[in-house]
Amino acid sequence: MRRFLWPIVVAVLLVAGVLAWRSAATRASDAMVRADPETILADPALAKTALAMGRPVFADRCASCHGAAGEPDPTRGVPDLRDDDRLYGEGRVADIEAIVRHGIRSGDRKGWNLAAMPAYARAKPYAAEPIPPLTPQGVGDVTQFVLSLSKRATDPAAVARGRALYSGTGDCWDCHSGDARGDSAIGAPDLADNVWLYGDGSAASIAASLERGRAGVSPAFAKLLTPAEIRAVSVYVASLSHDRGKQP
Repeated sequence: MRRFLWPIVVAVLLVAGVLAWRSAATRASDAMVRADPETILADPALAKTALAMGRPVFADRCASCHGAAGEPDPTRGVPDLRDDDRLYGEGRVADIEAIVRHGIRSGDRKGWNLAAMPAYARAKPYAAEPIPPLTPQGVGDVTQFVLSLSKRATDPAAVARGRALYSGTGDCWDCHSGDARGDSAIGAPDLADNVWLYGDGSAASIAASLERGRAGVSPAFAKLLTPAEIRAVSVYVASLSHDRGKQP
């Protein structure tokens, strides 16, 4: 009779083991969610939990655009998640978490929706504001001005004209700021650091951005991921950056 009890005993032990493992995993996940997000990578236990959970979430939800390792794609305006150049926020886990949760131009009213690059070759460059278009020469002049910010301009007269357009009717300063250093509060890039979201920073790619406009989108995952998954994938993205500590 006893030999028939062994399968039952083994099954009970397996179930108990699985339940204990799930209970421990739940406690670890809860601790990660309750923690200050900026301290997680510095805590070995919390970091282990976050990275173990965040890595597969990134692979499933984010890698189709951001690549397996967070590499950039300048043909689509996909940023490099591995460096310390941040378009939105300061690169804190909380900043990343807000993007994961609410997105960028995603239709979520809590997401980043304040700025988009006007398409200056169109008759109406920007739907939200009455900004006048630029002539082909105007596009070339502003391009030269932008190139001058990294000491690559080739036409001083065009630079002067482009600076006037940047600060005047082009209304570029309103997003990119008077010194062209951008504004991470609204997602306006720094034009003087020679880091490019679209293209390679050449005159042709700068002109293309001016003519066509740019308005990249990042999805909102608030309704698709659990709070623990959102926290974990945000910590994982933060861990990819060069200015963060090494992953455990």
